[in-house]
Amino acid sequence: MKRKHQKRIIALCALILPLLMTAGSADAASGSVVGTVRGPGGVALPGATVTATAGPGPLAVSVVTGDGGEFRIAGLVPGSYTIEAQLTGFHTTSANEIQVAEGGVARVQLELPPSTFHDAMEVKSTSSPQSLEAAVLRESGARDVGEALSRMPGVWKVRKGGIANDIVVKGYSQDDVTVLIDGARVAGACPNRMDPPAFHLDFAELDRVELAPAGGNMAAQGSMGGLVNVVTKIPGSGLHADVSVAAGSWSMFNPSATVSYGTDRFAVLGGFSNRTSKAYADGSGQLITEQSNYTDAADDANAYDVTSAWTRLYWAPGDKHELNLSYAHQAADDVLYPALLMDALVDDTDRLVLGYRYSPERGSLRDLRATAYATQVEHWMVDSLRTSAGSAPRGWSMGTMATTRVIGASADADVGPVTLGFETYSRNWDAWTEMAGMNYMRQYTIPDGEIDVAGLSARWLYEASQRTRLQIGGRVDWVATSADPEKANTGLYYAYHGTVSTSRTDVEPSLSVQVVHEFNTRVSLTGGLSRSVRSPDPRERYIALKRKVGDWVGNPELDPPAANRAELGLTWSAGVGTLTATAWADSVDGYIIVYNQEKINMAPGVMNTRAQSYANVDALLRGAAVEGSIALSSRVFLSGDVAYVRGTQDPIPELGIYSENIAEMPPLSARVAARWQSPKLYAEIEGVGAAGQDKVDEDLNESTTPSWGIVNLKGGITTGPWRIQVVLGNIFDRTYHEHYSYLRNPYRSGFIITEPGRNVTFSIGWRK
Repeated sequence: MKRKHQKRIIALCALILPLLMTAGSADAASGSVVGTVRGPGGVALPGATVTATAGPGPLAVSVVTGDGGEFRIAGLVPGSYTIEAQLTGFHTTSANEIQVAEGGVARVQLELPPSTFHDAMEVKSTSSPQSLEAAVLRESGARDVGEALSRMPGVWKVRKGGIANDIVVKGYSQDDVTVLIDGARVAGACPNRMDPPAFHLDFAELDRVELAPAGGNMAAQGSMGGLVNVVTKIPGSGLHADVSVAAGSWSMFNPSATVSYGTDRFAVLGGFSNRTSKAYADGSGQLITEQSNYTDAADDANAYDVTSAWTRLYWAPGDKHELNLSYAHQAADDVLYPALLMDALVDDTDRLVLGYRYSPERGSLRDLRATAYATQVEHWMVDSLRTSAGSAPRGWSMGTMATTRVIGASADADVGPVTLGFETYSRNWDAWTEMAGMNYMRQYTIPDGEIDVAGLSARWLYEASQRTRLQIGGRVDWVATSADPEKANTGLYYAYHGTVSTSRTDVEPSLSVQVVHEFNTRVSLTGGLSRSVRSPDPRERYIALKRKVGDWVGNPELDPPAANRAELGLTWSAGVGTLTATAWADSVDGYIIVYNQEKINMAPGVMNTRAQSYANVDALLRGAAVEGSIALSSRVFLSGDVAYVRGTQDPIPELGIYSENIAEMPPLSARVAARWQSPKLYAEIEGVGAAGQDKVDEDLNESTTPSWGIVNLKGGITTGPWRIQVVLGNIFDRTYHEHYSYLRNPYRSGFIITEPGRNVTFSIGWRK
């Protein structure tokens, strides 16, 4: 880091040190109350207002919870208090007759039940999932869900442009991580993940995002690397509205509105949002369109223009029954992807979800949940704004039309201590590509691929003692993948893999054992062993594209990868703060990688001698993460995390796989933040950085990544129904790129895309 940047950071730290040094100074001569506020399943609830009221009198002191849901109310006169916690979307909960002694510390734990209808889909586990609530998402300053999730330890983002960031969880990416939106699978249509699943919803829709651990998660098929469960806003009782406008650097503008009305039996919600922005510039002032092969016309073009509308209806026909129906449409136009070879002119998404819940009060059946859904994405991408288009007769030299549709259903029931589940879905994926260099001959890139899944699961939760819980889970999935033999380029399959197969069926068993032991109310230990499997998708098995620079071909003989995981976690929670440390090691049988495959057979029309394809390798992924937060005083909080992943593979020299390093593995990363917060005001300084990455895949010419570090500032005020917030990102205007800013084989442009320079986001909202 440059000397002047070091001096600036030291100066900023000096400004907040007086706050930290005075933390707790009022505790000695009086008493205090410390504790945590959590939601269902033990999820921490930051941003909740906690109020201590002395007896029946009017004396009250209010504070706000930190990142781990912790709070500290200091300087209390000895006596009896009522401690009350409240947060939008949850029922207010209180603890009565909490005795505070002079110089003493009283400890309180509060759990807030949701004040809305139940969620359509819940993730259940012995250990609590990581969660980002709406308030945290709103103040992150992120442009999409992928960028917001990257603030979690062990989660990284893949940047391809100004929006549509993909996510990586503990080194796993793409199909290794399952994303559900209200229990529905939404798949991206682009053959190279231009539009990842989390892109297909708007920030304003979100209520929370949960990240469930991979080990022991039997809730959804294919969750080898983890499950991201997105829960959208749920209407409550009465009339409510949430309107906000955000604006920022590079002409970013984002108005949104959500309105809901509900009674005890009926509720309805509707919302609208539009997000637009020009291309951003890095710390040197260079636009990302100037870093790639764009023409001058792209400098004034939108980097993205995304319009979304959604509605949700709830109906409770009886005390034990609940129905919900939701529909959302998103139209994304003119999305630029400088890290890839093309840009999206059209990316339209439709989501239709129907949910049902039955909660009897008696009998062995305690809860029944069912979801049915249909989703679809249409995606048209070309290189019309790139120099590669040249004087092509159509105005573009490469274009791909891709569509995908998913129809599915799932159900699970709690019968005593056992949860039984069923899941089925069918995904169709079709894409064709035309290129000027091949006289616009249509190639069926993904030849009407199908993946059909049916699975059964069971999870048994056993209370071995008051302090020890055991969960044993298992599932088995029947998975059939196929391609249309009339569209499939079987000549490419034969030339590079010696097969013309266009269908395969796999039976995939998954198992897990998890145990949680609470040594006391403050310390708990979590351990688990699991084996989880996922099936290769139609792209990995059946994609086929002839190109002058080298072909791209799937591998019909790919086996399903299986991850054998051992994981250990330790959690400390003492009211005043929380600390969680986890370590894991995954031995993966058949991990799927991209590699360069030599041609092994002569086939008509196949002129190249090499193609990029997919292969199974035996791999080892291991890592660790530590996160914590602490209330230093009633107003001052400190939080931070650090995460590291290392991925290695067994070389296969006969396939030209010599590297021991798995491509696209993240480096060591860290985050630390100091925050001052009252019920109406907050200010935060945050440092984020990563070490250099030199553990790269030389077979794919993967480049090393230098270390980097940035500082962000944010602050806001809430008064009545109004909230105002300012986020300053990368305040020292650093020029840097993250490890995932440039790879994404094999449609990568080859340009290294830097991260945004100094930027500001201002938002104002009204909620009633």
